[in-house]
Amino acid sequence: MENGYADLHVHTKASDSTFSVEEILELAKSCGLKAVGITDHDTVEAIDLALAAAPNYGVEIIPGVELSAEENNYDIHILGYFMDWKNKEFKQKLDELRANRLIRAKLILEKLSTVNVNLKIEEVLSLTESYTAVGRLHIARAMKKAGFVNDVPEAFRRYIGQDGPAYVKKQFLSPKEASDLIKNAGGISVLAHPGVLNNYELVESVIKAGIMGIEVYHNEHSGTTVEKLKALTTKYNLLITGGSDDHGAGKSKILLGSILIPYSYVEKMKLCRENFGRDK
Repeated sequence: MENGYADLHVHTKASDSTFSVEEILELAKSCGLKAVGITDHDTVEAIDLALAAAPNYGVEIIPGVELSAEENNYDIHILGYFMDWKNKEFKQKLDELRANRLIRAKLILEKLSTVNVNLKIEEVLSLTESYTAVGRLHIARAMKKAGFVNDVPEAFRRYIGQDGPAYVKKQFLSPKEASDLIKNAGGISVLAHPGVLNNYELVESVIKAGIMGIEVYHNEHSGTTVEKLKALTTKYNLLITGGSDDHGAGKSKILLGSILIPYSYVEKMKLCRENFGRDK
């Protein structure tokens, strides 16, 4: 084993996973992971809990976040690592993004009611942790629980996906705004699952906006995609990261530990973070 392995893209119940911090750490330990990146959507509520619990499992926690951005009508996700998650400006922006998530969820429910899918916001919020970062996955799970759909993919396909009758656009940052927010909090900004975009011209545009790394390894990336993305990291001198994008049982299957990267990549991120801090 090359100094251990890491899964740097894992969600908790603080956003849209069904897993608690303890469940994640238990599974990470059973997978033999050395480190796990906690990267919830628009919230850092689970980081302190994870850091406090981690010593009991012998797993290192990499503090992170996943922010939504948009460019040319593409939904682009930006991961942040090693930022100061208690930074005032950073936390204020996350508070704003989460408030807008709740507004969006209520608008989606209004649209669903016009197609005879009647859900109360309380039914959706009951599936979140402390009503934090509510998202479409929570709505899909509530629809399944109420019997309106057979599974989560059906909810997206028929109702709340981008072409569905109840779709509502999210409030987005630009990729540069998301990257700058992370970097201004002392963190490392990484383009999440770029292969999903299937638009390498757009990927290079996002890189030029100031991204510091690329999530090369992801469960939706083919071998060919991995090679293309590795070539981009060489071309632009970027960090390489990777992770399973696990959401517990919130999606079709549990993915934690399915994508592993050598811990040496984490060490490179730490070195970059140290140098970045000196340069500020």
